[in-house]
Amino acid sequence: MSAGASTLALVSPIGPTLSTDSGCQVPFLAHNGRQGHGDMATTDRAELHKTIWKIANDLRGSVDGWDFKQYVLGTLFYRFISENLTSYLDEHQHKAGIKDFDYSKLSDKDAEFGRKETVLEKGFFILPSELFINVRANAKNDPNLNETLSRVFRNIEGSAVGSPSELDIKGLFDDLDVNSNKIGASVPKRNELLVKLLDSVGELALGNYSDNSIDAFGDAYEYLMTMYASSAGKSGGEFFTPQEVSELLAKITILGKKKVNKVYDPACGSGSLLLQFAKVLGKDNVSDGFFGQEINITTYNLCRINMFLHDINYEKFDIAHGDTLTDPIHWDDQPFEAIVSNPPYSINWDGDSNPLMINDPRFSPAGVLAPKSKADMAFTLHILHWLAPNGTAAIVEYPGVMYRSGAEQKIRKYLIDNNFVDAVIQLPKDLFFGTNIETCILVLKKSKKSNDVLFINADKEFQRQGNKNKLTSDNLVKILETLKNRTEIPHFSKLVTHSEIAARDYLLSVTGYVLEEDKRVVLDLDQLNSKIASVVNAQLKMRDEIDSLIINVSEFQAAQSKLSTFTELTLGEVGEFTRGNGLQKADFVEVGEPCIHYGQIYTHFGSMTNSVISYITKETASKLKKARKGDIILTTTSENIADVCKSVAWMGEGEISIGGHSCVFRHKLDPIFATYYFQSHYFQVQKNYYVHGTKVKDIKISDLSKIKIVVPDLETQERIGHVLKSFDELINNVSSGLPAEIGLRKQQYEFYRDSLITAPNNRLTK
Repeated sequence: MSAGASTLALVSPIGPTLSTDSGCQVPFLAHNGRQGHGDMATTDRAELHKTIWKIANDLRGSVDGWDFKQYVLGTLFYRFISENLTSYLDEHQHKAGIKDFDYSKLSDKDAEFGRKETVLEKGFFILPSELFINVRANAKNDPNLNETLSRVFRNIEGSAVGSPSELDIKGLFDDLDVNSNKIGASVPKRNELLVKLLDSVGELALGNYSDNSIDAFGDAYEYLMTMYASSAGKSGGEFFTPQEVSELLAKITILGKKKVNKVYDPACGSGSLLLQFAKVLGKDNVSDGFFGQEINITTYNLCRINMFLHDINYEKFDIAHGDTLTDPIHWDDQPFEAIVSNPPYSINWDGDSNPLMINDPRFSPAGVLAPKSKADMAFTLHILHWLAPNGTAAIVEYPGVMYRSGAEQKIRKYLIDNNFVDAVIQLPKDLFFGTNIETCILVLKKSKKSNDVLFINADKEFQRQGNKNKLTSDNLVKILETLKNRTEIPHFSKLVTHSEIAARDYLLSVTGYVLEEDKRVVLDLDQLNSKIASVVNAQLKMRDEIDSLIINVSEFQAAQSKLSTFTELTLGEVGEFTRGNGLQKADFVEVGEPCIHYGQIYTHFGSMTNSVISYITKETASKLKKARKGDIILTTTSENIADVCKSVAWMGEGEISIGGHSCVFRHKLDPIFATYYFQSHYFQVQKNYYVHGTKVKDIKISDLSKIKIVVPDLETQERIGHVLKSFDELINNVSSGLPAEIGLRKQQYEFYRDSLITAPNNRLTK
């Protein structure tokens, strides 16, 4: 819908005839755009999405994904308009009785006859030889493919020159630069990628245009934009609003309506917000079309492409390029019945440095301009001025706009005092691409029936999906029903009078009016103090036991030197080493025979549990050595030499296979004693004496066998093991009890802190 374009009448069903090379006359009929029917199944859509994203990533090679999106999206658009035009022309020839007519097989000479009528109806024209299907078919054999595509794109845009659709078609392929070094250092390299691109997009299962819903193309395009925005960080967030947020904004503006005249977005990005109206109402129920303006030229092109791909024909949209605040294009088209926008947050604008701004009718009623470093309220006032008396606007706002002082506070005062603010809705954080901030929706109306403002706190209304939060359908229903009925729900929504807002210096932050639910548990102070006393008494008892144990240990230590017989041995003399066989990755299974592998040896005493046992196939287990109850297992491999020879005692029943780089020796050491012995500083010193400086991973059994140990008799080993185990358990019990006591003490502190500064009737205690 070019600026100033008049409404077009339908071409007569009995249009001009088309002369073919064969000399026969066939009627060349024009027809209004068709609405697609049906939709892809969910499973088909998911598979298509997966394929599209794989193609997009596989093709781009070393090209940055954000840059490469123009090529994937542009090629998808080229295929769409080719199939759209072919289907449009074929359909009417078939209705006229020419059942075997196929525009893609027509000669360019024959096709030229219908150019003028086709451009008037569709907005563009493509010669048969320049259709996607035919260019793709010849692409591999075209050494000048880049030049061919450049010519085709120029011709498509040139076909609209001088027609009402000229401005809507102009520049649509500007960002699809087939001669860019980004896609190849030489022409052959560039053409190689272009062939792959044409083939990949051509093979996408988007269905036959004439048989399938055009939603297949639109859905594919939306998915690609979502994925590019998600992976592009901040730059993606600036051009694309998540679909569920777009849906919420659109539905807010049409509550209670089944039809609107015109919809508008002053910072339309890729058009996702505007297109929600086509989904929610149906495009035919937006009677006078879709309007938007976008300052970024690339995104402006994306938006126009998006309109075409969603079967919004050129006479139904008017997307303009430029700065909305300083050079708004749609003066002659406003006011608008529904306005939605997610304008850029807190960007710079001319403000009071431009003397024309203060007299601009959009901004002058407020008596003040938005700060030059924060254009948020400038967009808000622009939207309000262009809003129809019976219209609704829904604007995503940066939170600071709702509470900052200065000029923004004065603008809020203007909005409240004139009863333009219908509602403020707090959204969850981390909804948008490129930022995780919380945002809110400001709802404006010019003809309100009440003089209050509904505040809705929807910051908990989301589901975490992947690395972003998303509004679910249930979340949307809850927000919209509350807004529609203007109901007050504790801790979710509240109606606030203008006088109360004025008394709070025109604060519009939702959390200033909708109080969070107090989820503190009612505290039974007597029970809490009893728990603390119980934990403290248990700790004191264990400390007494430790003190008593230390006395016994000291006495035992003195007696030990007189009664015990110590023997100096090497590990090789303690018992026979059994070396486990090596294992391959394929030997390990989820369920099978238990196996101790070197990577699972640990030093803390205890029974070996499933969490530190691998499972291997029965066939592998039959070839390995076994460990039995009471055996001591050592690892002979470690990245860190200090970890070598740490042990664990297997105290379970049955047998366990021994994997590679582990070994077991038997019976001449008490298992409990050995567990602590191999952790001792004494043993580490002895070990380092023999293997100090070793840098290789494997420590040979022959090296281990030389390490000297000095041990008492088995009876004394058993007594020492028992004492050390008791000491170990007591220390661990004392340590584990401390967090419990600290947690209870924290509750105790928080109660007394709050009770000392809180009125008695607000204290949460029995």
